[in-house]
Amino acid sequence: MLKLSRSNAGILWMCLAMLLSAMAGASVRQLDGAVPTLELVLVRNIVGLLMFLPWLMRQGVGVIRTSRLPLYCLRVFFAYTAMVMLFFAWGKMPIADVFALQFTIPLFTILLAVLILKQQTDRQAWAACLIGFCGALIVMRPGVVELTMAAAAAIASALMSAGSNTTIKLLTRTESVGTITVYSNLLMLPLALVPTLFVWVTPTLTEVPWVIGAALFSAVGGLCFTLAVGAADARVVQPFQFTRMIFAAVIGYWMFFELPDFWTWVGAAVIFGASYYIVLREAKERSSYQKSNGLPRP
Repeated sequence: MLKLSRSNAGILWMCLAMLLSAMAGASVRQLDGAVPTLELVLVRNIVGLLMFLPWLMRQGVGVIRTSRLPLYCLRVFFAYTAMVMLFFAWGKMPIADVFALQFTIPLFTILLAVLILKQQTDRQAWAACLIGFCGALIVMRPGVVELTMAAAAAIASALMSAGSNTTIKLLTRTESVGTITVYSNLLMLPLALVPTLFVWVTPTLTEVPWVIGAALFSAVGGLCFTLAVGAADARVVQPFQFTRMIFAAVIGYWMFFELPDFWTWVGAAVIFGASYYIVLREAKERSSYQKSNGLPRP
């Protein structure tokens, strides 16, 4: 039986995560607003919670004991808002365009790390952020192309995701990844349920598969992403995030006859390049720190 190296396994998990993410976006796009965004996010949260229930049952309820509930609540607010904005953008604009703008997440993350976590950075990192945000302007082209609510939602989703990443960094100082994941899903359930009660629309029989697909693809894709970054170094797996643009373009054309234009590809490449530069620097700094302190490699 063929045994994959950790690097190859990480690459495969990342590619699978990107494919499932594109399929989730296509499922939401297929619904064309027939099912409210808040309702889709609720179903996504329920599926995610069900996925982690077996782990929670094995670990016991003691695993969710924490003294950092306020920080969990803040993390859930960021994550929920990011998901709502992302699902809204998926339903209103070509999915490849949404993913191009989602590449700004690492840029927002480093910005928040400096402002909130008081981390130090240098001119090169700031220059990469500036270049990356210029890439976002290339994709949106304000003044040339009408700036839509969907594009604004995609950028807002990236910002909220960065806020979620920042709070996760704070939580991981004392909490396990499993506890963070389960707690986040548990707390997000009532947050997603209450507003959905006011906009609930019962899906038709033809819509149900797309609703379940959007939730399942998104939840499993998130798990695959976690497995990817856990299996191999960020410098190995992060470049393969760009496959999401390719998957989204193929699926978008096959299902909706939509193709990203030339400037979307250019902007996406600029954003991704700047984001990967930041990820690469962070990985190198972490590796240098581990070597200098005699710590084992992750």
